[in-house]
Amino acid sequence: MRKSNTIFWLVAYKALGATQIVDSFYFPAVSVAATRPTFCRTAAIFLSQVHDSIEPYIGPVGSFADMEGGVTIENLHLNVLAGPSLVAQGRGLFLCIYNEVDLEATDEEEGESVEEIIIPQGTPLCGYSRGYFSDEEKGDKSVVFRFKEQSFHDTAVFYNQRLTSIVDAIWDTFDENSKWKGGRINPKEDEILFGHIVQIDHGSQQMKIRADERFFSRIFIPETLNEDVQFSATYLGVYANDLAFDPHSSQEEYLENSEKNNILQLVWRLAADEKSGMLVPTWPVVVAKKDIRLLNTVPMEVGLEYGFQYWDAYTKLGDLK
Repeated sequence: MRKSNTIFWLVAYKALGATQIVDSFYFPAVSVAATRPTFCRTAAIFLSQVHDSIEPYIGPVGSFADMEGGVTIENLHLNVLAGPSLVAQGRGLFLCIYNEVDLEATDEEEGESVEEIIIPQGTPLCGYSRGYFSDEEKGDKSVVFRFKEQSFHDTAVFYNQRLTSIVDAIWDTFDENSKWKGGRINPKEDEILFGHIVQIDHGSQQMKIRADERFFSRIFIPETLNEDVQFSATYLGVYANDLAFDPHSSQEEYLENSEKNNILQLVWRLAADEKSGMLVPTWPVVVAKKDIRLLNTVPMEVGLEYGFQYWDAYTKLGDLK
């Protein structure tokens, strides 16, 4: 029997003075990609002692006056904001510590502001965007839904409101879908995970996952945003830029810069199709790629890795024009 050791975090976003429960997430006590004894039971750790092992994040510094919108995650003491990017054309994504202003507080109480937070690895910060799937890329914010055959075991996804591995998510669908229980009726290899071939040995419970090369509509295209939702928690992630790109850097230099400067990553949110039981992607979620230590009360731009291959192709395409 597979064991599930999880705890529950509730993420509440506040925008324009109202608190909105956008989603709830369960987090495993052991992370998917690395051994971490436990996650803290609060979504952010307010430190009484400085954690010198975690370097404070320092990124391009913006101004509150330039921010166009965003949300506050009160239980993280965190602002997630969008404003003019300092590294690229268009908007960028910014983070900073949030301190609630209490107009009735005494001078003594006002001195108790939060000066430092740590956001644990895997914490969801916002959605990337809603959208649709296509066989053609559109714009520079498209995301490919594809799990690597060599490293899928370490790939995290959100499924049933918890962060888990893609392997455990697939096993969960077997447990939940009565027609698959006990192996009485097994789905075909290309009917388990959207756009992929999944081979399962029920005896050893071993699994292999690879992209189905016959399948092409795996490119997620963010929808065009209207003014009502463009700065909501569901869509803020689409403004994140790659802070590691340098047209003169090598792949090794790019990866080194990305590890330092791109502190966010995308994790796919999956759901089981009501009719077929197949696991299908809904939209990407932006999470903390590693433990993030913030000292800044002014907005700092944060990044998301696009990948060296993306920039290599982008540069070559520019040379052809």
